[in-house]
Amino acid sequence: MLAIERMQFIIKTLQDNKVATVSELSKVIQVTEETIRRDLEKLEKQGVISRVHGGAYLREGYGNETPTEVRGKIYQKEKEQIAKASLTFIKDYDSVLLDCSTTASYIAKEIKASEKKISVVTNSLLVAKELEDAEHVRLILLGGEYKDSTKSFCGAATVEALNHYYVDKVFISSAGISVEAGMIDYTLEEATIRSKMIKQAQTCFYVADITKIGRNAIYRIGDLDDVDYLIVNEDIDKKSLELKEALLNRKKEIVIAR
Repeated sequence: MLAIERMQFIIKTLQDNKVATVSELSKVIQVTEETIRRDLEKLEKQGVISRVHGGAYLREGYGNETPTEVRGKIYQKEKEQIAKASLTFIKDYDSVLLDCSTTASYIAKEIKASEKKISVVTNSLLVAKELEDAEHVRLILLGGEYKDSTKSFCGAATVEALNHYYVDKVFISSAGISVEAGMIDYTLEEATIRSKMIKQAQTCFYVADITKIGRNAIYRIGDLDDVDYLIVNEDIDKKSLELKEALLNRKKEIVIAR
C-alpha cells in the first residue's frame, strides 16, 4: 500500500471509529508501527488529526474540542493513575464536586470501588451512571440543558444550581493550564461552569495528563492562584518548567501520579 493510500485508510478509520491506535493500524495495514507514526505525523502537520500517546483522533469542531467518546479512549492508563492519586485526597464524609471531564469519570470509578462514604455533586451523566448504584455515595446531579458531546448538563440553569452547594473539594480538568492564561477551556459554556465549581469549593485539584501542561485556549476558567493541587501523570519540567516554578512559588502542591 502506497503512503497516500495508507493515509486515506487512516482518515477513513478515524471517521468511522473516532480514534485509532498505532498498533491497531499497524496490524490492519500490515506495516511497522514506525511507518504508522510517520504517517500520523504527516497528517497532524496537515491539520487533519491530533496525535496522542499510542494513537490519534480526528480533529472536529472549532478549537479542536473532542467528543467524550473519543477522549474516553485516549490516555486511559494515565487517567487511571491520576484518578488513583486523586482518591488519596478524598476522605470519608467529604463532599466532592466532579466536572464532566473523562478524568472525572475515572475518579468516580475509584470512588465507587473504595466504598468511601462521601457526597458527590456533578453535572456529568457519565459520573452519575458510574455512581448510581454506589450505596456509600450520596449523589447529586446538577440539572440544565443536556449536551451529548460532553455527556453533561450545562447552561445558566447548571451555573445557578451550583449556588446551592459548597463542597470540600473540586476536581477540575480542562483543555489546559499555563502560566500565561491559568486554567483554560475550549468553550465559554464549560469554562463558566468550571469557574463556578471552583468558587463553590474549599480546595481545588486540577487534574491533567501531561499533554495539557502549558497548553492555551481561548476561554479562561481561573488563575493559578485558584489551584491548590496539580495532579499530573509525569513531571512537568520538560513541558513547562516555568509553570512548575510559578506553582511552587505560590506554595501550590504538584502531585505526580504513577
